[in-house]
Amino acid sequence: MVKTVQSKIAVVIDRVERLRMLSGKINTFNAYAQSADLKDLTERNLQIAIEACFDIGKIIISQKMFRDPKDNKDIFVILAEAGIISLQSLEFLTPMAGTRNILVHGYDKVDDGLVYGILKRHLNDFDVFLTEIRDNYLSKI
Repeated sequence: MVKTVQSKIAVVIDRVERLRMLSGKINTFNAYAQSADLKDLTERNLQIAIEACFDIGKIIISQKMFRDPKDNKDIFVILAEAGIISLQSLEFLTPMAGTRNILVHGYDKVDDGLVYGILKRHLNDFDVFLTEIRDNYLSKI
């Protein structure tokens, strides 16, 4: 289990680093919105980072034998209830579940402003989540 969680953490780190590099190349919302390539790269890396966070949560829930999540958002609710992640992370990750659904299923309705905002203001929230997983789960097994 530890290796599996660590491998998923590595995926999040890799994808968030890719997003950081993209963010450094994009100076304005217009530059982002007008580039299909930048939007594709951003959306795909964001999707994978979010899905890896789901996987981390599912592994922990299974290992700890917590209740089954009703949906992807509930994965993070369960982790918060167990004290593994903070309310700050819960407030970030719950909407990320919805963002992932739009990226995968509602790809024709992606809000460029939302994705750009995540790219420019919320990548550190992934770091906070990973730190909490390390401190409140991995360090205790």
